[in-house]
Amino acid sequence: MTLQKRLVVERTKDFGEIYEVFNLDDASTQSDRCIQCGDPFCLNKCPLHNYIPQWLKSIAEKDLEFAFKLSNEPSPFPEVMGRICPHDRLCEGDCTLNDGHGAITIGSIETHITEEGFKAGLTPDFPGITSDKK
Repeated sequence: MTLQKRLVVERTKDFGEIYEVFNLDDASTQSDRCIQCGDPFCLNKCPLHNYIPQWLKSIAEKDLEFAFKLSNEPSPFPEVMGRICPHDRLCEGDCTLNDGHGAITIGSIETHITEEGFKAGLTPDFPGITSDKK
């Protein structure tokens, strides 16, 4: 499933998203494709070592709150990373399903988790200042 890209003539008029954002059913269906590899290549290729298989499973089960917490754990700005990270070369590029079945759209699901989490009033847990360095 590929998300539709907005036309350039539309995008030059606002600061809206380039691609559509998944709704819960589409994100759940796409996440449910994850085969939960024993040694997940997506996680290993992620520079932040995001808990990708775990939050994919949470979204497949429609547990937004847990997926939001998992997504925010290793990533300081998942709302940004879901949009700018080169998923096609990193996690999606190493997805086991990328060999003939089409990779899971991990970046789009990450964006969905963050956007829907914020709409639901969820906020990232920040542990506080652990150092006096600035």
